Amino acid sequence: MKRIILTVIGIVFPLMISAADATYLIGPSDLLDISVWGEEALSRQVAVRSDGYISLPLAGDLLAADKTPPQLQKEIEASLTKFLKEPHCAVIVREPRSKRIYVQGQVTQPGEFILDREMTVTQVISMARGFTQWADTDDIIILRSTKGVQERLIIDYDRIIKGKDDNILIKPGDTIIIP
Repeated sequence: MKRIILTVIGIVFPLMISAADATYLIGPSDLLDISVWGEEALSRQVAVRSDGYISLPLAGDLLAADKTPPQLQKEIEASLTKFLKEPHCAVIVREPRSKRIYVQGQVTQPGEFILDREMTVTQVISMARGFTQWADTDDIIILRSTKGVQERLIIDYDRIIKGKDDNILIKPGDTIIIP
């Protein structure tokens, strides 16, 4: 993250900007901070609805899903130009809730996790605090939906750590099952 100081009418605003924000695609249930400079009544925290839209005063309903924060920012600013002279806003992903993954079975800490960066299956297993003593590490199953079709990937952890198989990237919505 990079720290930027913004000064507006003599007031200093420290901003935290992530380089990943430019490529992150917003999804349903993500929690966003929308700040319109100089317009407190228009600034708010919003969750992206299941239909992919957000609702903002004056701007109305805007499609947020499958857009980057900078793309959504430009769309909000464009819709506010009808009401404000040169509106400036910021869109910050507060919680990337749409990027959930699930780990089940023989790991120390099974459950739901947020995929807030690109991760591989070995990294996710570490996030779940590793295997229990009864884990069958050569038949790990990844359930993945692609365009409405569920795929079933079977991987062998030992082959991955020995470099014989590729360490698979985990995608939002994946369920990893350790038998």
